[in-house]
Amino acid sequence: MLIRKIIIFNILIICGCADPRPPTGGPRDELPPTIVFTDPPHESVEVSPTEIKLTFSEYVNEGSFTRALSIVPAPQGRLEYKWRRRSVTVRLPSPLKDSTTYVVTLNDEFRDWHGVRLKQPLSFAFSTGPVIDQGRLRGRVIDSDQGLPVAGLLIFAYPAHTSINEAPAYQTQTDTEGRFEFSHVRESDFFVIGLRDMNRNLSADPEEWFASPPDPAITATPDTIEISLTWVYTKVDTLGPSIQRVRMTADQLIEIRFSEGISISDLSGKLWTITDSLGASPLKVYSSYQSASDPRVIYLKTESLQELSYTLLPDLTVQDSSGNIIRMDTVYFTGRRLEETLEMPKFQKFLPDDMENPYQLAPWESPGLVFDQPIQGSILDSLLIVQDSTDSSVDYEIQSSNGTTYTLTGLNDPAQVYQIIVQQPDSTYVRFFERLGPRSLGSLSGNITPSGDSIRVALTDSDGRLLATKIPDSQGSFIFTDLPENSYHLRAFVDRNQNDQWDGGFIHPYQPAEPITWTPEPLTIRPRWDTELPDTLRIESSSSLFSPTDRQ
Repeated sequence: MLIRKIIIFNILIICGCADPRPPTGGPRDELPPTIVFTDPPHESVEVSPTEIKLTFSEYVNEGSFTRALSIVPAPQGRLEYKWRRRSVTVRLPSPLKDSTTYVVTLNDEFRDWHGVRLKQPLSFAFSTGPVIDQGRLRGRVIDSDQGLPVAGLLIFAYPAHTSINEAPAYQTQTDTEGRFEFSHVRESDFFVIGLRDMNRNLSADPEEWFASPPDPAITATPDTIEISLTWVYTKVDTLGPSIQRVRMTADQLIEIRFSEGISISDLSGKLWTITDSLGASPLKVYSSYQSASDPRVIYLKTESLQELSYTLLPDLTVQDSSGNIIRMDTVYFTGRRLEETLEMPKFQKFLPDDMENPYQLAPWESPGLVFDQPIQGSILDSLLIVQDSTDSSVDYEIQSSNGTTYTLTGLNDPAQVYQIIVQQPDSTYVRFFERLGPRSLGSLSGNITPSGDSIRVALTDSDGRLLATKIPDSQGSFIFTDLPENSYHLRAFVDRNQNDQWDGGFIHPYQPAEPITWTPEPLTIRPRWDTELPDTLRIESSSSLFSPTDRQ
């Protein structure tokens, strides 16, 4: 029995020693792992290793290591890993190239045992020849809304004037400040892009967010004091919405779901074509409307369908938020005979969707009502009561752009508090609104350089919603009036293609982003006060990006 206990005790000790986990307890770990040893050593030359060894400052998540590791140039074949406590040996599948600098990088997917991720990439370099490359490339990626840093974005460097369909020559990642740096790269020209590589194929695909370079050929030099360039993060939506599903949800009601949020401009439904498999005359479509809760869904009210196969051709005025029209695809679905259910439209909410009561309407806002389905004008009038501060009825007009959201216009007297009442069979809903008058509004003015008819100054609220756009005068002056007390942001850009919106360029074919700038801090507007920018807004760019009218 004693011998058996000793054997069991020894087994437990051996198992405990083999456990790669760190001891538990102690203060909360908030520091990411670091590299404390590499073999080959950093910046070593004339080495031709068959394996690479790394030792970390703490125990790490092994799975995250394999996802985060990159070696460039990439060895041919599959890497193998052997772990021992805080060290890993990476076995190379093939001999390395002669006289070549290799850079080993771990991106921010790498984390320690407690899940603490890197804040910036870790890397080291070595050379199989007598010389190690000393070229450097530096830059920063910021967003297009307020110029804030974009963290954790993959950065790929390709030899200039080569295809980006091939694997990148080098890759790294932005840190928490949006900055990146390539070191130990060849002293030559590179085409450098930022990419949110969602499918991990190391390639720029449609609909992926990216950052186009400010110049198609950026030179890597050993000079560490070179000015850092700026990349602007954006997305180019060139794909129109597509129909994903068609089904009947009630008798004479067809639900159509799209791949993304859409808008409709025709509520008559006459631009949709539905034909049965027997080749009879097209089915009658009486109206269309958009779901109040899901912008990807619209409904068609039709005559009754039979249990047949039908084809549907879309209304080509349907488009997404980028203005792309629906793809012209023929969609097939099967009709069903469903029991008709007549339900009264149900009120869902007031707009703006805010708890403030009374809600103070900005000059560009109007009260809104949202129902779950369209409601006839005569029925809506019977449900709706609109009164002023004296409880007197008020004249108003109603309009709808999607068939379920209704806007009330004509409530413009700042001396009144308007009461809107919606009476439903099971409940009554009440909301108060008041229009802000001149004594509650301020303005924002400033100057920008350069000036010209291609310059646009855009005003956005704290949520990034575009409120107004101005073209400065010939002296670069601009002003936004009738602004409620709040915080705002400004961004200004060169509208090269005169489409009244900022464009972030393209990777292929290459086109740089339109030059852009932002106010560094939010701007607070006070009532009856003109807030002036303390400094002139300056759009920095090479002169080749401006048209002659932009340099007036």
